Order: sequence, then C-alpha cells, then structure tokens
Amino acid sequence: MQETKTQLLEGHELRGGGTSELLIDGKKFLNFSGCNYLALTNHAELRDAAQRALDEGVGFSRYLVHAYGGNDPYFDAVEQEAAAFFGTEAAVYLPSGYMIGAAGFAAAAPEFDVILLDETAHWCLVDAAKLTEKPIRFFAHRSSTALAEKIEQLAPGQRPLVVTDGAFATLGALPPLDEYAALIEPCNGKLLIDESHSGGVVGETGRGTVQHFGVEDIAHVGVTLSKAFCGQGAVYVGSLECVERARACKPVRGSNSGTPISANVCAAALKFVRSNPSLCSELRGLAEYLRARLREIGLDVPGTPTSIVAFSHGDFSDMRAIQESLFKDGIYVLHSNYIASGPGGVIRLSVFADHTTSHLDRVVQAIQAAL
Repeated sequence: MQETKTQLLEGHELRGGGTSELLIDGKKFLNFSGCNYLALTNHAELRDAAQRALDEGVGFSRYLVHAYGGNDPYFDAVEQEAAAFFGTEAAVYLPSGYMIGAAGFAAAAPEFDVILLDETAHWCLVDAAKLTEKPIRFFAHRSSTALAEKIEQLAPGQRPLVVTDGAFATLGALPPLDEYAALIEPCNGKLLIDESHSGGVVGETGRGTVQHFGVEDIAHVGVTLSKAFCGQGAVYVGSLECVERARACKPVRGSNSGTPISANVCAAALKFVRSNPSLCSELRGLAEYLRARLREIGLDVPGTPTSIVAFSHGDFSDMRAIQESLFKDGIYVLHSNYIASGPGGVIRLSVFADHTTSHLDRVVQAIQAAL
C-alpha cells in the first residue's frame, strides 16, 4: 500500500513556474517541476497576444459561437495555427485538455466498433471511452503482444480504435505506435492519441509521437496547449469532417468555448514554435544530456525522446528524502504519485528549454549527494 505523507509544498506560496525558475515563499528555486516544456511563458510574443486581447476589450469568455453560426477571430486564429502546425485540414479549440477524449471519440465514431485501451491511459481517455457506449477492452501497458491478443479476439469485421497517450505523463515513455499500426492494418483499425506530453517536443517538428513513428495518416490526435505550448486549452486536429464531428459532440457543444485571451496566446505560441523548429530538437538534447549524467551516477533512467526525465531509487521514504534534500539546496523536483508511478512514486524532472547544462549539472550533483 502506498505510503501517505504531507506534500512537500504544503503551506508554501508558489509564484511563477513553467520555466527554470520558481519562487517559493519569495525565494528563488531552480525548478524541474511542471509541464511547460518549451518555457514560452515569458516570451514577448505570448505576452503581447494576451495584452492585445485585453486592449481590444474581448472579455474573458465566449459561449457557443460556432454552434450558432458565428465566427470569432481569436478562436479562428488558434484553430488555423493548430491546423498549420500539425499539418491537418482543420482543428477545433477546446477549453480544457480533459476534453481531448470526448472530441477524439466523436471524431472517430464512424470508423470503429470496439475500443482497445492502454491500461494506464490518461483519465480523460478512460472517462470518454465509457461515454461512447461501445465495447472497451484494456491491454497491458505499451505491449504490442497484449494488443495482438486483443485483436485476435475481435469478431469478424470489428474495427478497433487503439487508444493511448502519445507520451505517458509520469515517465515520458512512448507507446510503439508503429507496431500498433502494423497490427491493426488488416482489420482497418485506427489510432486515437492524446499527444499532451509529446506535442511540441516529440517528432521532427514537434507534431508528437504520431510524427515520430510515421503513423499520422491513421491517427486521430488531440493535444493540450497548456504544456509545451504554455497556453490554456487544447485542440483536436484532423480532417474537416472529423473536426466537425468533434465540434458537434455533446461535451464540446455544451461547454463554454474558453477565453479569447487564452486562444490568442495559444495561436501566438503555435506560430512561434512553427517558426522556430529547432526549439524541439534543442530541448530533446538537453533532456538527453541530463539522462546521461544521471546514468553516470548509477541511476536507471528510462530512455525517451520527451523532456521528462524520471527515476526510482528505493522506497517511498527514500524518494521523499531525495526531494527534501534537493529542496534544502534550493532545487525543486517532483516526487510524483501520478498515473503508473508505482507505490514509491518516482522523482520526475521536467527539462525546460531555458535550462542550461550548468542547471542540469547542479541537479545531478545534488541528487548524487542525496543518494
């Protein structure tokens, strides 16, 4: 049974975050927590986009604009930028990443009969799968063998939709989508991928795990913009027909559209990253440097092309002791108990684009001293 203990930050005030620096009770910490991997939070392009929306007096929310035939330049802009970034015909902006599952299942609805779901898929995918009222069968985490067994059990003519995270949030591991694609091809299957922790980081130009494995042609894709892109909300991207189905589904149709300020910031972020494709590869290089340094001190660090660097060492108390030791040294890392972290949790370090190799060397030295 997982040990419980008060969180390290209990009672502390946080300011900032999403970059290499975090203020805790007014003190500067070297930060490795969070998910804003490209560290765009303080970029002028994003701040200017937010200020323009404020200056134009747009207010803080929109409601059912598209549903009643209207157009809104802020939401149109983020959808156009998302389609351009991910190389699709269209996109729909979602007020929350948790709606990726609902939008994706609605978009894919005519193309599948049964859902094959990774057993550790994000909650938004699991919850949305249940709402489809179609059969759901779970397969072992990232296992092509287990998926093949589920496919063999399908009734004649059943078309599977294989559903998984593009990069799993806790360890950054990727599912073998190329192997999945080969397995589902004979039965006309499709993929539904939540690229929230891989969009903007994985793939040659940051289009995610589907780009990394070359399976974009059979994948339905949703991406939160609150992680690598440092915005708020999410997008489902795909063909015009699929996007219209996603836009019309009940959770999206019945929800507030989100804020024009957030939409404008996200549009600016997508445009900035598309115009600076080296950001993704440079970030991956920093993360790989940190993995190599941690392996040098004897830690078993999984390999992944994400900017998530994670490891386990001992039990829950040992892991918490490492976190506390670094905290005393002015470094904040996450002792994560999130999905698939195991009973002891993991030390999860997010590498941000504004980290330097000196930052990475410092955290490695502090971890080594704490072991």
